[in-house]
Amino acid sequence: MASARKSVKAQKVPAFDPTEGVSPATEKGRHFNMLREFVLADAVTLCNSASGSTSIFASLKYVTTGNPWFLYAAILLLPAALLFDIFDGRIARWSNSSSPMGRELDSLADVISFGVAPAVLGFAIGLQGLFDVIILLYFVNCGVSRLARYNVTAETHADATGKVNFFEGTPIPSTVAIAIGILYLINSGQYGDELLPGGKLVLAGWTLHPFVLIYALSGSLMISRTVRIPKP
Repeated sequence: MASARKSVKAQKVPAFDPTEGVSPATEKGRHFNMLREFVLADAVTLCNSASGSTSIFASLKYVTTGNPWFLYAAILLLPAALLFDIFDGRIARWSNSSSPMGRELDSLADVISFGVAPAVLGFAIGLQGLFDVIILLYFVNCGVSRLARYNVTAETHADATGKVNFFEGTPIPSTVAIAIGILYLINSGQYGDELLPGGKLVLAGWTLHPFVLIYALSGSLMISRTVRIPKP
């Protein structure tokens, strides 16, 4: 029996080729099978990105039409994205379906909903000067950098059970607070080039609205290494 096992081990077994015997039509069809690998948590994450994307479209629609109802839609879609962001993590833990792909999906969705969408909302309500746009870009890039850092350091900051107990820097969904603040401004009529809190400054011929500094502060807090927020 021992010699038989050795002879079996000595035999060279050809490597498995997953494409062997598959017709070109079937192989081509595999390019569309990625969605079949998604679990429920991934579908909820995509609802997050859809909410953020629709918020962007609504902000752009306001810019072209001037209809404030599109601003309301753009704002309210962000708390909806936040709910989806909360539920996808809970569903992943409940169903034990966490995966690296799910983590990347979550980060990409967060960039859209809590990075790009709030910046476009700010642009729509009047933050359109050169210095305004530079700060809005800084805000978005801080969000992107913060998520990249979290993905890289999550394992090193995890405890023995694999759970990360704190956020290094404010989590990017905290930017929903800016949208809620803008909702107050809209209800009180404090939006538009001349009406934003703090008015506007012209520096070297370029416009800066002091209100945009809220975005600068939010972005800086996201990339801070000293601010640590307990993770529930």
